[in-house]
Amino acid sequence: MKKRWIFAGALTLLGLILLVASRVSVEFSDFYCQNIYPIVTFVPSFIWGFYPVSIGEFVLYLFIAACLIMAAVTVVRVIKWRGERVAVLLSCLSWYGVGAGLIFLLLTMNCLIGYNRTPFSSYSGLELTSYSKEELFATTEEVIQQVNYYSQLIETDENGICIESRNIRADSANAMEKLAEKYEVLQIHYYPQPKPVLWSEGMSYLDLAGIYFPFTVEANYNNHMPASSKGFTACHELSHLTGFIREDEANFIAFLACRESYSPYLSYCGYLNALVYLLNACYPMCGDGEYAALYAQLSNQVQTELAYRSRYWDQYKDTVTAQVSSAANDAYLKSNNQTDGTKSYGRVVDLLIADYLARHEAVTA
Repeated sequence: MKKRWIFAGALTLLGLILLVASRVSVEFSDFYCQNIYPIVTFVPSFIWGFYPVSIGEFVLYLFIAACLIMAAVTVVRVIKWRGERVAVLLSCLSWYGVGAGLIFLLLTMNCLIGYNRTPFSSYSGLELTSYSKEELFATTEEVIQQVNYYSQLIETDENGICIESRNIRADSANAMEKLAEKYEVLQIHYYPQPKPVLWSEGMSYLDLAGIYFPFTVEANYNNHMPASSKGFTACHELSHLTGFIREDEANFIAFLACRESYSPYLSYCGYLNALVYLLNACYPMCGDGEYAALYAQLSNQVQTELAYRSRYWDQYKDTVTAQVSSAANDAYLKSNNQTDGTKSYGRVVDLLIADYLARHEAVTA
């Protein structure tokens, strides 16, 4: 038992040392993410990448089952060994300690350090500054033009709703590989295909579109949500495999991957999801009439799609599970230096506008 407690403490201490080092030194975080992270994540990514189903999902179910079984065994043993209850309890808890220490260490190595690295914008050459209302509207209008265009190239059902591409998994991985040719910092040994979660509606109840599972190094997406969200989410989760963990940066990398891909479906997903963030930023900066005029530029198909997406998520947003999950995610992000919490997803607007300005300055130069 003593050895187990020592081992648990060593795992936890190592995780803490790595995490603290990453928070006090950007140089350490950059070195780790560029040189060590690709090595420690390659093996699990390569092995589990061969399987078409999410291994992480099954690991989670097994973990929950194991915790319940261990809890039951602990209670039985404590009741049975009346004269040695404290020793028995401590012995059982030592196994929990080892498990918790291992989980914390893997989470730190495969995820948490990435929150503290140099932002992707530094590698992309974008200058983030405060933007004007005119710049926001100009960016939004360009995205509206693009989403209207790609809405004509995708498959839709009889109601005009986007149908998922048959090659979404391969196309998403290929899109990230293609983007990595432009940005060396995104190059990794292997981009596994993203995986749909089997019990995806459970993710909707948890207000989750996707999840990067750091213990198996898998990109997972909600297969129950509207198809127009899946391609963007798949690329978003794949971007975490590059060591960029901040949500605004993952959103921007996903947008670039979708925009630069050869798939009209992915391009549509990328522009549509960028549009949602931009429209959310526009609304507080203008009156109802001005916003309505901007929204009216959307094609009927795009307006139908956005209304469908809203109806889908509205049925889950007021559930207890969604509210608890959202609060937990908000707290998790804030604990990892994303002070805006879940609002950090929307900071992608800063990157979208910086990208728009950089491209148009290059054209006029």
